[in-house]
Formats: sequence, C-alpha cells, structure tokens
Amino acid sequence: MSNMTLAAPAVLAAPARGADKPWMIAPGVDLLLFLGVTLLTIIPWFVADVLHYPGWYVILGVGIANGPHLISTWTRVYLVPGERFKYPLRYWAIPGVALAFAIAADAQGGIWLRLIRSMIFYWATWHFVAQSWGVLRIYQRKHGAADRPEARLERALIFLPAFWCALHRLFTGPWTLFGVEVIHAAPPALLVNGLGALILAVAAVYVVVFWQASRGRAAHEWIRPAYLVLNFFGFAMPFLVIRDGDAAFAAAALWHAVQYIAIVWLFNARRYARGIDPQARLVSWVSQRGRALAYMGLIAACAGVVYMLAFGASFFVHRSGQDIALTFWTGFTLGHYYLDGTIWKSRKYDLRTLTTNAPAPTAA
Repeated sequence: MSNMTLAAPAVLAAPARGADKPWMIAPGVDLLLFLGVTLLTIIPWFVADVLHYPGWYVILGVGIANGPHLISTWTRVYLVPGERFKYPLRYWAIPGVALAFAIAADAQGGIWLRLIRSMIFYWATWHFVAQSWGVLRIYQRKHGAADRPEARLERALIFLPAFWCALHRLFTGPWTLFGVEVIHAAPPALLVNGLGALILAVAAVYVVVFWQASRGRAAHEWIRPAYLVLNFFGFAMPFLVIRDGDAAFAAAALWHAVQYIAIVWLFNARRYARGIDPQARLVSWVSQRGRALAYMGLIAACAGVVYMLAFGASFFVHRSGQDIALTFWTGFTLGHYYLDGTIWKSRKYDLRTLTTNAPAPTAA
C-alpha cells in the first residue's frame, strides 16, 4: 500500500499527530463502523423473514452500499493516475477475464452459471472473513498484542466460527444463490458438530487467557473480544438465521461493504492528509478532512454510472435490466475479490499507515 496519514472528517476528532491511538479513528466511531456494523444484518432478516418480502428486494436495497464498496477499491487503483497502469496484468487483465467469464457464464447458463454462482458463494465467504481478520490484526498491532499467545487464539476465533457458519449452511440449506443452486457437498453432522465443539473449546481457552492478564490490561483492549463476538453475529445471521438465500448473501455483503468503505476511506484520508496530491487530484481532494460526504458521493456516482450502463445494455440484448445488472455485478465482484486480495496483502504495499498515526513521509 502507499503511505498515508490520518485525516478525519470534521465531525470526528483528529488524532494528535505522531501519537499512536489504540483505535482506528475514535472509540465511538470504531464501535459504529468496525464492530457494530454487523448489526445491519438484522435489516435483511426483518425484510425477508419477518415481512416476507422476496430476497431480491433486499439485494436491490443492499446494492446501494455494495456497488460503492466495489468502486471504493478504484480509489486505490483506477482513479489514481500514477497507479492505474502500474500492474497491467493485476489491474486489468485478470479483472477483465473475470468480467468476460461472468458474461459468458450468464449467456451459456447450465453448469457454467452454477459454477460462477458457486465461485461467488465460496469466494465471498473467504473474502468476508479475510477482511475481518485484517481489521482485527490492525487492532492487535495497535494494542501491542500481535505477538502474544492470545493473538493466535483470536485468529482462530475469527476464521473457525465463520467457516463453521458456512459449513452449517451447507448442512441445512438453502443452497440457492440468485435462483441457482450452488455446487456443494453434504457435510456429515459429525463434522459440523465437531468443529462447533472445537470452537467452544478455543473460546473457553481464550477467555481464560484474556482474563488472566486483565489486571494489567489497558481498557481499550476489550475492543478485540467485543469484535470477535460481533463478527460472529455478522456471520451467524446470514448463514444460520436468514432462510432466503438471496437475503442471506445480501446481509453478509451489507456489513462487509460498509466496513470496507470505512477502511478504504481511512486509508485514503491518511494517505493524503498532507494535502492535495498533484498526481491524484480527484481522490486526494475528496479524501481531505471534512470531505467524507464528497468521498461517498464520488464512489456512489461511479457505481451509478456502472448500473446505468448495465441497464442500458439490457435494451440491446433483450434481457431484463435486473439480469444484466447481476451479470455485471458478478464480473466486477470476482475482479474485486482478486484485486482486493492483492492490494491489501502484497508486500508491494505498505500497511503501516493503518497501524500507526504517524504522518506518512510522502503524499503519494
């Protein structure tokens, strides 16, 4: 990642320059954007399972956040002139192949459509939990806990419950996503229950380890076990509670999208905290202090253009705008999964600006 420095919106308190804080922005804001955001899954559950509206209603509503969340990655890549052509294979070729594959699979139907829906289901599960681990890892580093034994337990309690929720969904169903049954095996009950028992055992050990060191522990460190609990809630609602497959996916995508937008905004705000970058005027301008709404407007406008193109294409291929929008979304989402995994994990990018509040040495 490129270097950055924190620039909070006007409504938020900017951290003291050079002073490392144990939260990303501020306690209340962190609780809202990085922890409590999983409570948004209650909305799709209420709409689909309580009011009994079709899952497509939920999908369309969640698209308001999910589209901009995909575009938020563009502010790291395509909307930065000095970055957009730096890695042609990574930034253009592979996402382009993903979009072409989505269009071809939609046109072909049959097993190809099942294959691409299955890719979305399984890759999304990994994508969501990987983001959760990334957020928790940042907190571990800020708290000086990254090398403690409890950090390994926290990692297990991020990944294992998420995988157990997905496994439970495969065991009970439903198995459909956007009207197509995903390719799946039927896991034995012993595997599901055994993994659940393992998670309970790890959680018990974690509680003991964390509590034993609680006397000399800073109060802000309790944000990590709280994060673990709320993260489990974020996976349990779509995989265990919501019965409509489309609404369930939308629920997981909703909290993930809001959290992701907050993370990328924070990255850009810190990266361009020194002022407008002549090499990335648009992105650096909307990333300045007090312009969070401008940032949201930019990614929402770009998402709106993509949606308009999708609906416009429907007039030429004699397919509904809903079908074409889903095809475009599938292609962009697969490309996003790949690209996002690259720009946040590769050694070519610097993550230190998310784990410290020290000013970045350069704006770009």
